[in-house]
Amino acid sequence: MLERIDHMVCVVPDLLSAGAAYERLGLSPTAESRHEAAGVANRAVFVGTDATNYTYLELLSVTDEVIARSTGRELYVEAVARGGSVVGVSFGSTDIHSASRELGAAGYPAPIETLSRPDGSKVIDIATVDTRGAVPFRLSLAQYPETWAARYERSRAAGRFAHDFPLKRLDHLAVVAPGIEAATRFWGEVLGVPVHGEIRTDAMVIKQLKIGDAVLELLGPATPQSPMAARPAALASMAAWEVNGPLDAAVELARERGFTVSEPEYGVIPGTRRASIPAAELAGVGMQLLEYV
Repeated sequence: MLERIDHMVCVVPDLLSAGAAYERLGLSPTAESRHEAAGVANRAVFVGTDATNYTYLELLSVTDEVIARSTGRELYVEAVARGGSVVGVSFGSTDIHSASRELGAAGYPAPIETLSRPDGSKVIDIATVDTRGAVPFRLSLAQYPETWAARYERSRAAGRFAHDFPLKRLDHLAVVAPGIEAATRFWGEVLGVPVHGEIRTDAMVIKQLKIGDAVLELLGPATPQSPMAARPAALASMAAWEVNGPLDAAVELARERGFTVSEPEYGVIPGTRRASIPAAELAGVGMQLLEYV
């Protein structure tokens, strides 16, 4: 049902300034694309090395509040009012109609919407899942009218991966779960994504769900006294990207381009080093730079 992490959605008040931050870092956001029937516009930052691991960050703004609300996108309008935020993740599917029927039969409606270009050609079928509160973000399924390989080749030919900053692939996203055990059951029993691995620290439990080439982490407190127990359920406003080459070189390059980057340190994931650019400097999505050592 969920074959890969297709994209992460970050609502921004202004697409031009949001895209400019990524351009300054050395990435190449797409030109603005408007979806009049949905009342939104977007730009995308594609990252990946081949058809199996590419994904994109969608920077999305509301162009018509009335239309956005009338098409079930109140969440986007509310996010703009807050100054923008990460609101959702879309997972790739090659049989969205079967997935929609299966989820509906299980009590989680997932109606399918088609977005098209002005010439009438299909862009995407997208099904937003009513998870009944089991997932603390907008969860959707996406299916394109072409194969993943064809879409990758077309995007590569269009220069969508022509970056001057060494991001290799999306490694993981993280979610503070509304209840770690219940959330784990929901992802496994309803969405068909079993636990792939588990990491425990003194403060935190991380359930790793492998979806395609990347991982979605469910975070929960290790004990009732853990500071994690007080954190509200939410999608973390950060994406972790594996870098292509040494972490220190990526950190130095980002600093040269005016970004605040934390000192490299060993990560919670065994065998990794990490450093981070704060969300405020990248339109609401923190960037964790990750190196496997």
